Amino acid sequence: MSTQWIVQTHGDPLGTVRHIVHTIWAQAGIQGMLVSLNGEGNSQHNHISNKPAASTNSQAAYIVNPEQLSQVNPFKPVMSINTARMVPSLLSEYTDSKLGALLRPCELRALIEMVKHSPFSLRNLLTICVDCLGTFSPEEYHWRTRRKESTLGEPPPDGMSQESLQFARQGGIMAYRFRPACQVCESPGAHGADLNIKVFGLPVRQVILIETRDVASAERLGISAITDDVAESQLIQQNDRILAKAMERHRRTMDRITQSLGEILPQGVDELIVQLEKCGACQSCMNVCPICSIDAPRRDRDGHYSRESVVRWLVSCAGCGMCEQACPNHLPLGAIFGHIRKKLDEELDYTPGRSIEELLPVP
Repeated sequence: MSTQWIVQTHGDPLGTVRHIVHTIWAQAGIQGMLVSLNGEGNSQHNHISNKPAASTNSQAAYIVNPEQLSQVNPFKPVMSINTARMVPSLLSEYTDSKLGALLRPCELRALIEMVKHSPFSLRNLLTICVDCLGTFSPEEYHWRTRRKESTLGEPPPDGMSQESLQFARQGGIMAYRFRPACQVCESPGAHGADLNIKVFGLPVRQVILIETRDVASAERLGISAITDDVAESQLIQQNDRILAKAMERHRRTMDRITQSLGEILPQGVDELIVQLEKCGACQSCMNVCPICSIDAPRRDRDGHYSRESVVRWLVSCAGCGMCEQACPNHLPLGAIFGHIRKKLDEELDYTPGRSIEELLPVP
């Protein structure tokens, strides 16, 4: 049974989260952690691009020095990779090390589903998840940051992150300008990790909430040393209420999008396969998908996709939207795949990322 606690932020929610992660690093004996850094940072493993990250980007990196946590920013509203896809190789390389991963909800869902497609042990991995208030594409984020710079002369440190957190109590701002995947995300709340950090509906300049998987996890992580008290029911209900409001808003947006797509929206897996095969050799959507990184849909000698493998792929879709972001034809893949996934989930009574113990409903 999980329990939630209050952490006083003293006007600095981002600094408080960094302090929490730093303390957990020491308490849990972490030897390396997968995180999102502000711009450039020294790391042993950078994300898939070989180019240095610009200061406006959020760089997925594996760090071994806890002092680098001063540059960690899980609330930076930009997403260029689903970092869950980096986890299997790290666990394989550092088999005897205790590792950590700081993830968004869609990244945690992806990680849970990846384990079901190509079993690997998470025994040596500590997961930390944060409520996601929404993200921009790197291009949109870059434009907004440059716009602030031209207006203010110099963008304030963590300016876009602080702006997002400022409106956490209302469930975020500018939802219609976020990445399409964030506009229709079915579950943007932190849940299911060893440690969950919650900000939805909260006066984050005063308090945030943290939740552990169970009592044993709380004791192992020394939660009493980094929290101020057990959370009052009013704050928990406030978090739940605003999160539910955001999810309902996302559902309505998804309904509007699917209705507007009309005939280009496939009504089933077979129609979707026809659309995929029309893309020819392009597999940009699959190349960035965390599920496909370990279990991609198969093609036969004639170039036709195996229906079973496509179903296995889509039933585990985490809704991160990396596919749509990578599509050279700018297809609304988030809505297309999400529509098919919803049909499959209803048919098979399955929710991706709900539980690591829940088996895939397809062979």
